[in-house]
Amino acid sequence: MGILDGLKALAMENGTVLESSSALMADWGADIIKVEPVTGRRDGGVPESPGAREMKVGGVTVNPLNQFTNRNKRSLAVDLKQEAGRDILCQLVQKSDVFMANFEVNSLKKLRLGYDTLSQLNPGLVYVSVNGYGSQGPDKDEQAFDETAFWARSGIQYLLTEPGRAPIKRPGGLGDRITSGHLVSAVLGSLLHKEKTGKGQEIEISLFHSGLWSIARNIQAALSGVPQHPEIHSRQRNPLTNSYRTKDNRWIQIFDFHHPQTYWPEFCQALGRPELENDLRFASVESRAKNCEELIRIIDEVFATRTVEEWEGLLRKYHQIYSRMQTPEEVAADPQALANDFFVDLPHPAGPVKILASPVRFRQDPASMRTPAPEPGQNTEEILLDLGYSRERIAGLKEQGVIL
Repeated sequence: MGILDGLKALAMENGTVLESSSALMADWGADIIKVEPVTGRRDGGVPESPGAREMKVGGVTVNPLNQFTNRNKRSLAVDLKQEAGRDILCQLVQKSDVFMANFEVNSLKKLRLGYDTLSQLNPGLVYVSVNGYGSQGPDKDEQAFDETAFWARSGIQYLLTEPGRAPIKRPGGLGDRITSGHLVSAVLGSLLHKEKTGKGQEIEISLFHSGLWSIARNIQAALSGVPQHPEIHSRQRNPLTNSYRTKDNRWIQIFDFHHPQTYWPEFCQALGRPELENDLRFASVESRAKNCEELIRIIDEVFATRTVEEWEGLLRKYHQIYSRMQTPEEVAADPQALANDFFVDLPHPAGPVKILASPVRFRQDPASMRTPAPEPGQNTEEILLDLGYSRERIAGLKEQGVIL
């Protein structure tokens, strides 16, 4: 089943951070129970959101983003404001290894679902809470999403926006999915600690802090008093680490960062300008930094003379580190991605749905695509039967609106 076979986790998911985290864990074999409201599931964004648009599979309408984020999970739809609903969750907590929530802290406290309460029921519980800005300080209760807390406030958006231009918008869920990697690492570390000591753990993670970690080099520089500014194409101090436009209006990213002097002679050969190698304006790392605007102007002019395919051939021939800038559609057909099974088929009653695979490969115990995303409350009855509820009692809870 996977490296997390036997692990049981409850996920009160109200956003992409936890949905992505639990999807990874589910792919790796964990039994993830997605705790949902009886009013139904939040959609994957507005209809125009990338990945949220519905598609037809075998004549059936399918939301691919829903399938991506909720594959391999089970759904329990329960009204936690009713005592009978909260009692169901508390029984599951006693049988679970992990509890994850990204509801507001005050909301969890009102429901009596804070760590202090649930750890009394299960002292070995790994309890995860996700917030926007941290649990202390003036903005601890502010609403936050990755576009605000991770992207804008952290400094990432500023560093990626050249002066005088409109701020760069982030791809949907970028900060959430980066944060999910930190979250899963914290859960696994806590489970190892529990195995050694028998003790549970309370974990807190914020989108804001995750954003800072993502640009740690710049934040560390700022902490040391070194001003940080957006990088400008025409002023890159190392012109061998820059993007250049080709004749067919494509862009190629060059990255000869760590040993630019080593790559410089062959880079000049690739440009068809071997005389630049010993030109005193550009012959050393220091001189290229000093005269970067002039060199970048030359490189811009040369790159504009050939197509992206021609440049790829030359750059590969002369052992440069590069990549063309690709569209998502090109990525979906990228031979390298296909050769490494980055995209897999998720089984679905209407037919297989192509989705992105987990980004980690376990050779001996690989991740698996077992079940499609459940409908809200699809597994409520089987979960309650496992807890020992009778069918009559389950029917009564449905009538009372406690479960879906």
